[in-house]
Amino acid sequence: MGWLACSYSQDAGVSPLFPPVHLDAQAAALQVQELVYHSPRLYGLERGNWRQTDLRQVIEWLRPLSLPGVCRLLRRLHIVYKRGRASVHSPDLAYDEKLAVIAQARQRSQADPERFPFLYEDEMTYELRPRVSRAYAPRGRGTKLARQAPTAKQRRIAASIEVNTGVVIARQRSRFNVKEMYRYFRLVEKRYPKAERVTIALDNWPVHFHAFVLEELAKRHSRVELLRLPTYAPWTNPTEKVWRLLVKDELNQHEFLEDWKGLQQAVTAWFAKYEQGSQVLLHSVGLCPD
Repeated sequence: MGWLACSYSQDAGVSPLFPPVHLDAQAAALQVQELVYHSPRLYGLERGNWRQTDLRQVIEWLRPLSLPGVCRLLRRLHIVYKRGRASVHSPDLAYDEKLAVIAQARQRSQADPERFPFLYEDEMTYELRPRVSRAYAPRGRGTKLARQAPTAKQRRIAASIEVNTGVVIARQRSRFNVKEMYRYFRLVEKRYPKAERVTIALDNWPVHFHAFVLEELAKRHSRVELLRLPTYAPWTNPTEKVWRLLVKDELNQHEFLEDWKGLQQAVTAWFAKYEQGSQVLLHSVGLCPD
């Protein structure tokens, strides 16, 4: 039977590819999808990943097909061979509870953003040495070189993104100890003089919740509220994606080999674009998916 002839049988209501197991392609696709999410070892195969020959061996209605036929059928069922993704599970027993508290704070902020601004905060380190990445170059062996600086000068950045406007508040320092962290929180607070409460969600780095930081904030009757994100769960912090954009725009393959001050100014200028907010940035980091 030719491929073009592999259509549903209107008389019998059954596809000739799957009888009598499945009535249609959707049901067949569900079976294959469930299969490929499991290890082949569960089906007696000494392999860690599926091949087309393995699928044909395990799924009875695939056995009559040649390997090209299996390939075409999988494509028809929208099942493709693609790169996997790393998966990390947070060990935090209070994972759901922490996210529920954060969701409640975000809802409050969405209802009244001037009184209750909500921000996600994080830190990153960049250095004078450029990061190696993909770049346009002529076809062939030639490629754009990421020339390495003779010294590994480093700079730390603390940045927060406000979830309603896309405003980014960033500060660069040689390091963020407890005093610098406290000063940064105060900087964020001053950006919202009319706010009743400034909520900042951030990870569990000890400096964030150090006794000095919390005591100084309390001593000055600070309006800053710090909420803990789940432990070892960077996917819950959209600021991680801000770093990804910064690296892509300014740090990958950069040309500031001997110009440390120039690189710092370039990073500062990049953040300056978002001082007044950006809906495009919100969309890019997943805070405005629609």
